[in-house]
Amino acid sequence: MSVKMKRRARIVLDMTPMVDIAFLLVIFFMSTYNARPPVTVDVVLPESRSPFKVPEANVMMVNVLAPEEAKALAESIGPTTLITLINNIREASLQPEATVEMIKGMNGTLMPLASPELLMDIVRSPGKPLSRGRAAELAIMEVRRHGNFVTKLAKQEIASLKPEQMNARIDSMMIWYATGRDASQPLPLDQVGGTVVDERIRNPKLMMVMMVDKNCLSGKMLDLTKILQKEDVNMLRFSLVTNLKTDAKDTFGEEGR
Repeated sequence: MSVKMKRRARIVLDMTPMVDIAFLLVIFFMSTYNARPPVTVDVVLPESRSPFKVPEANVMMVNVLAPEEAKALAESIGPTTLITLINNIREASLQPEATVEMIKGMNGTLMPLASPELLMDIVRSPGKPLSRGRAAELAIMEVRRHGNFVTKLAKQEIASLKPEQMNARIDSMMIWYATGRDASQPLPLDQVGGTVVDERIRNPKLMMVMMVDKNCLSGKMLDLTKILQKEDVNMLRFSLVTNLKTDAKDTFGEEGR
């Protein structure tokens, strides 16, 4: 007498919920990702053996440049012109439906001199009105374009400057700062205290991180620290970014912080 074998029931897996979860995770990581600020100026860092990492958020990054780097910037960028351009870009972005022709016709601003690429960047940029950091990033991109009007104006200005005026111009390009994802922008020494106070009011958790060129002037750092120690500024603690020595433990990659 033959025995009939029971057929095993087929198991069908519905992968739809797994796909939904995967997409939710991707969206979560994309929305919480916090990129480092775009590098606007080059800083040659000193070396140390400290393998601590700088936080990605709640950071005010201050770059202190070497004199030769500041001089090169002063010869290609007028500090006043750059700050005016940043303000004009923000002003142009106040109208979400603004067109290239509309921005090009902004009399009394630098927009009529701007390149077509910059005008298109303003029109196409999401999240209008633009933050000061995004406006600074677009302004720096404009400066790096071949034959840009900012450099042309700078060369005209330099021809009429006295030596002491040129030194003041170079001095105003030595300190740059950025917060969060913002691009770096010049920070004159006489505006350091007010800027630090304003940023700390916006974000009480803000910490200061300095990237100081190893060839920077010691007097510049002394002036900067004196301002930070003032009673009305009260920024007594900050972190200094350095390169990790090759013989130190490579805990966080090439750069020790």
